[in-house]
Amino acid sequence: MVPARVAGVLPLAHRRSRLLAQDKPMRLSSSVKTALAIVAVTVAYFTVRSGLRLLSTPEDAPAKKAELFVVAIESRPETRAGALSIRGRTEADQKAIVRADASGVVTAAPVAQGAAVREGDVLCRIDVEARAAARREAEAALGKAEIDYQAAVKLAAEGFRSEAGLAGLKAARDQARANADRALIELEKTQIRAPFDGVFDVRSAEVGDLLKPGDPCGTVVKPSPFLIKGAVAEKDVALVRAGDRARASIATGEIVDGAVRFVAAAADPATRTFDIEIEIPNPDGKLRDGVTADVTVLSAARPAHKIPRSALTLGDDGRIGVKLIDAANRARFHAVSIIGEEREGVWVAGLEGPQRVIVRGQDYVKDGETVTAEIAGASS
Repeated sequence: MVPARVAGVLPLAHRRSRLLAQDKPMRLSSSVKTALAIVAVTVAYFTVRSGLRLLSTPEDAPAKKAELFVVAIESRPETRAGALSIRGRTEADQKAIVRADASGVVTAAPVAQGAAVREGDVLCRIDVEARAAARREAEAALGKAEIDYQAAVKLAAEGFRSEAGLAGLKAARDQARANADRALIELEKTQIRAPFDGVFDVRSAEVGDLLKPGDPCGTVVKPSPFLIKGAVAEKDVALVRAGDRARASIATGEIVDGAVRFVAAAADPATRTFDIEIEIPNPDGKLRDGVTADVTVLSAARPAHKIPRSALTLGDDGRIGVKLIDAANRARFHAVSIIGEEREGVWVAGLEGPQRVIVRGQDYVKDGETVTAEIAGASS
């Protein structure tokens, strides 16, 4: 028989061994370990891939470009006379600043500023006393030389004068004549005269002023014809030529008809524009020099397109033009010239044949971009 104390110890030891056995880690088989490793690798792969997608930028995966929608019209050319608008200034066809040829004090200014003058009228008179005296002296010397020469001619004819002596007197007579002519020219320089018929527009010298050669006495303007001088842009110069009819609206209220007289063959290097002159009549002298004028030049008939004013746009170089749609549905800028304006639109030249012209959305598409167009209808 086992003592009770020993019997009580055995069950306690047995329970402790069981508890220790539960604390030990459970051992897994190799097949289970392999399966768990495969699952872990698979989860890690998809986790990393998802993270890369979230971190990727739009450049890594470009989005589909949105379509560009525009509204266009089918435009066909019509034959139309051009009307080119030009802004310029009036200018007298003939205008001269009359200047002194000699030094001296102004002793007379017989013509009032603004008065009509005839060619040859004296505008300013310079002191003549010294030059008049020189003229008289030269004429006296010429008279004496002429008498000496004529006497020598008679003596030579009678054999009392040598040919050499006669030649010397002839040379002296000719020199005296040249001196007299020179003195007369100097005397004439004291009379400053109008070079042509016109108006004494500006007086620059008054009585008592000292003038030197080149100093102005005043300005003479020929009142008719007048000119309007302006400039034509590069894109428009082919639309105008000498002889084209023109109508000018002057800032002072006059409306006059004229014609193109001159179109420059070379552009101004600074502005890249071509000078143009329109000749207009001014028989009553009402037009004034230097006044702003708006001119419409009527040119020969040519093919043109009528488009809405809103269709006009600016190119990268600042030229006025339109955006067209080519056969590949790409927007293309094309420069044009405005040759006429109406309430319903503008007439432009520079487009060949029928065209699809963008009338809405042209400012939002770039040259060469593909567009989707809605055709609104014909322009005419």
